[in-house]
Amino acid sequence: MYKTILNRRTVLTFLLAGALASLSAFAHASYPTKPVTLVIPFPPGGQTDVLGRLIGDQLSRRLGQPVVVENKPGVNGSLASAMVARAKPDGYTLVIGGPGTHAINQLVNPNVKYDTRTDFTHIAMLSRVPVIMLASPTSKATSVEDVVRIAKTDPGSLNVALTGIGSSGHMTTELFKQSAGGISLSNIPYKGDVPAMTDLMGGQVDLLFVPSTSAIPYVRDGKLKALAVAGAKRLASLPDVPTMAEAGQPRVVTYSWTSLAGPAGLPADIVSKLNEAAQAILAQPEVIERLAAMSNEVTPGTPEEAASFIASEVERWTEVVKVGNIKVN
Repeated sequence: MYKTILNRRTVLTFLLAGALASLSAFAHASYPTKPVTLVIPFPPGGQTDVLGRLIGDQLSRRLGQPVVVENKPGVNGSLASAMVARAKPDGYTLVIGGPGTHAINQLVNPNVKYDTRTDFTHIAMLSRVPVIMLASPTSKATSVEDVVRIAKTDPGSLNVALTGIGSSGHMTTELFKQSAGGISLSNIPYKGDVPAMTDLMGGQVDLLFVPSTSAIPYVRDGKLKALAVAGAKRLASLPDVPTMAEAGQPRVVTYSWTSLAGPAGLPADIVSKLNEAAQAILAQPEVIERLAAMSNEVTPGTPEEAASFIASEVERWTEVVKVGNIKVN
């Protein structure tokens, strides 16, 4: 009798588990059944916001539900990212990631408590744009080789604008200094790219590293000098500007990138559905053209590739931060 009851209970347990699994699979298969929130960790109007809204609009068309874009700036984008990391992993709260929010902030700011490698589900990489090295039109440095030579013979005589601790520009600056043999440049802090470029054009600072999107118009107009692109290849929009590798600094390859992520534990079928939608979006000629207009290139790929890339970014910048002793005060 005991064995019969036990067997019945076992059978009922398996049946219940199967029914729950079927219900879960059905729920995921019908995802989404309500609006999805896409969090932008920065204020409206910037490149991340523009790209995020483009992706959100396209996702809405693909998923058949509204995708509501919410800007939640703060702590260099970490405030919004931490909020998404704590959200329910059901696919209804997503975030646009970048090198600061999903690689660097956790290394330089002790108040950032999440680990992007374990606290997020990385769905897809979206785009990337290389960082560019700029010089003032009046600077005595007219090439990367000049910068290295002057910095070695007269340490600290060249100053470089820094636009935020842990920003792509800041980290590329530090990587460049380390790669060039530990050269000395005088750091001048700024609150953003625009005031830094304004002073660069006026000759108040000598050098600046920024994502190339914001710099190209000024370079074309002759208001700034582009010394090198920290990308794997030259920019089509600035074909005469060499890469850092061509200028003798092959380690200095840095991109400002964007990604799509959700909380850790996102169900695999939802991840697959979102990734498929992202790949379809990134393959559209109109999306490619709109991103190219911002000097961005699309970066299609699998969720596994996204997770692997971001883990490699964390590992790479960990060493740079350690050597440079970089931290938010």
